[in-house]
Amino acid sequence: MAKLNVILVGILVVMFAAAGVYAFVGYSGNEALSTHYMTEQKWSDNSCSGCHVGVYEEVSESYHVEQDLKKWSSIMEYGVDIDSIDVDTMAVTYGQVHPGGGYMADYGVDIDCMICHEQVGGYDFEARAESIASGDFTNANEAAIEESRAELQKEPLYVASYVLDVLAPLPLVTEIHDEVNGAPGKALCGSNCHTGDVATTAVAWTLEDSASYDVHDSVGCQECHETEEHQIGGRAYLFESESIHEAQSGVLDCDSSGCHEDISHGALVDGHLEAVSCETCHIPALPGSDATGTPVLKSFSWANGVREDVVYDSEFTPTVSWSSGVYYDALPTVQEQTESSLLKPFNVITGIWWDAGIDAEVLADPDNSSSIGNPIAPAKVLNADADADGVVTEDEITSYDGNADGTPDYPNAVLRHVEMYYQVSHNIASSSVGLDDPLVCADCHGTTATAINWTALGYEKDPAATDPATDFSTKTIEVTIPGAKPTEVEREPAF
Repeated sequence: MAKLNVILVGILVVMFAAAGVYAFVGYSGNEALSTHYMTEQKWSDNSCSGCHVGVYEEVSESYHVEQDLKKWSSIMEYGVDIDSIDVDTMAVTYGQVHPGGGYMADYGVDIDCMICHEQVGGYDFEARAESIASGDFTNANEAAIEESRAELQKEPLYVASYVLDVLAPLPLVTEIHDEVNGAPGKALCGSNCHTGDVATTAVAWTLEDSASYDVHDSVGCQECHETEEHQIGGRAYLFESESIHEAQSGVLDCDSSGCHEDISHGALVDGHLEAVSCETCHIPALPGSDATGTPVLKSFSWANGVREDVVYDSEFTPTVSWSSGVYYDALPTVQEQTESSLLKPFNVITGIWWDAGIDAEVLADPDNSSSIGNPIAPAKVLNADADADGVVTEDEITSYDGNADGTPDYPNAVLRHVEMYYQVSHNIASSSVGLDDPLVCADCHGTTATAINWTALGYEKDPAATDPATDFSTKTIEVTIPGAKPTEVEREPAF
């Protein structure tokens, strides 16, 4: 038995030695072996499929790869709807935050797993984005890791991951592997790709002190955004047309199991939940540009062919309005109350742009119609400035003849001023975290109410109004948390 133990130990020593040699050869440039370091920026069936069977195909079909951007989402950034952007422009703009594959595969950009999964800070997202923006698609994924590859392959975690890949059972490999290339973290999602949400909904997830703005700061994105087979849950969109999109995973509700299930704010407040979302009271304020470091938009205008913005310089109050959901194929204009509506908080951004005036709904009510219509490209608007004074008038745009055929291109052009409602879901406040305390009764009802415009919501007056007026400032909200530890009562010692 002792002899057998010696033989087994000897075999293990040889295996570890061999693995160590392979590890050294791998990070010294041997192409066949270095693939195991996961720094080659491409999927390898040899080194990946053994554990991640079918994952490449799964990711290829995911929402993040087969991106389906809202039809109106580009009006603010580019002055046109998404369907009007040519594929090459799409690739160099939205391609910067695309993980590869999908429409980017046509430009030679394959799925880059590390854009979401790299954990040790060696991935240069900006270098990849700059490469795509310059049109150098072929080398984009390579650019992200080019400078750090040699160092990463000498990192102890990378070496250990490779050695264990050769020697150890999967659970042990995972312990090391996940420290190198694990599940996406909040910092990766927020700082790399979803920075655009700062401008529209004043999210604070890019800030070092984000924990002071959002009580959920320590919660990982996927803990709320349910993820299955690489489909990361998101908001379900509504459709005015008959287009039907495959349902994607959703987002957990506040009262979902494991979240705030069975928490009570008292019978009166709990009764509000049939018409009022939790966020309405728990997002009492939003940070302005002075805090986010990125402009938080109040309005944008393409009226003169160049985008001009007005921003919130400092903290501001979101607008409370009705919502039945966000439409994919219609502008996010104000909604009327329906049986399924909830009051939710919004950042209302006024958008101004010229429309060709082809759509009957737009012509009938250009400022309030939810129809996307036919936005005139900013370059065309700029060219219509006949006297080059920087201001495009109605006469100039309606008489503009860009193709010199003797007929105005946009004889029915109309300048739209549309209030677009961007739904806010983050920056959740508690009694100790956030820009302000959650709303209380007096913020919405009575003579002290400032948080809600009841007339704008379709009411003649505050539905809780009484005669004589009730002093809602005396009303308190008591929260009951099931299973919570009772409040300790300090007593003086008896003796």
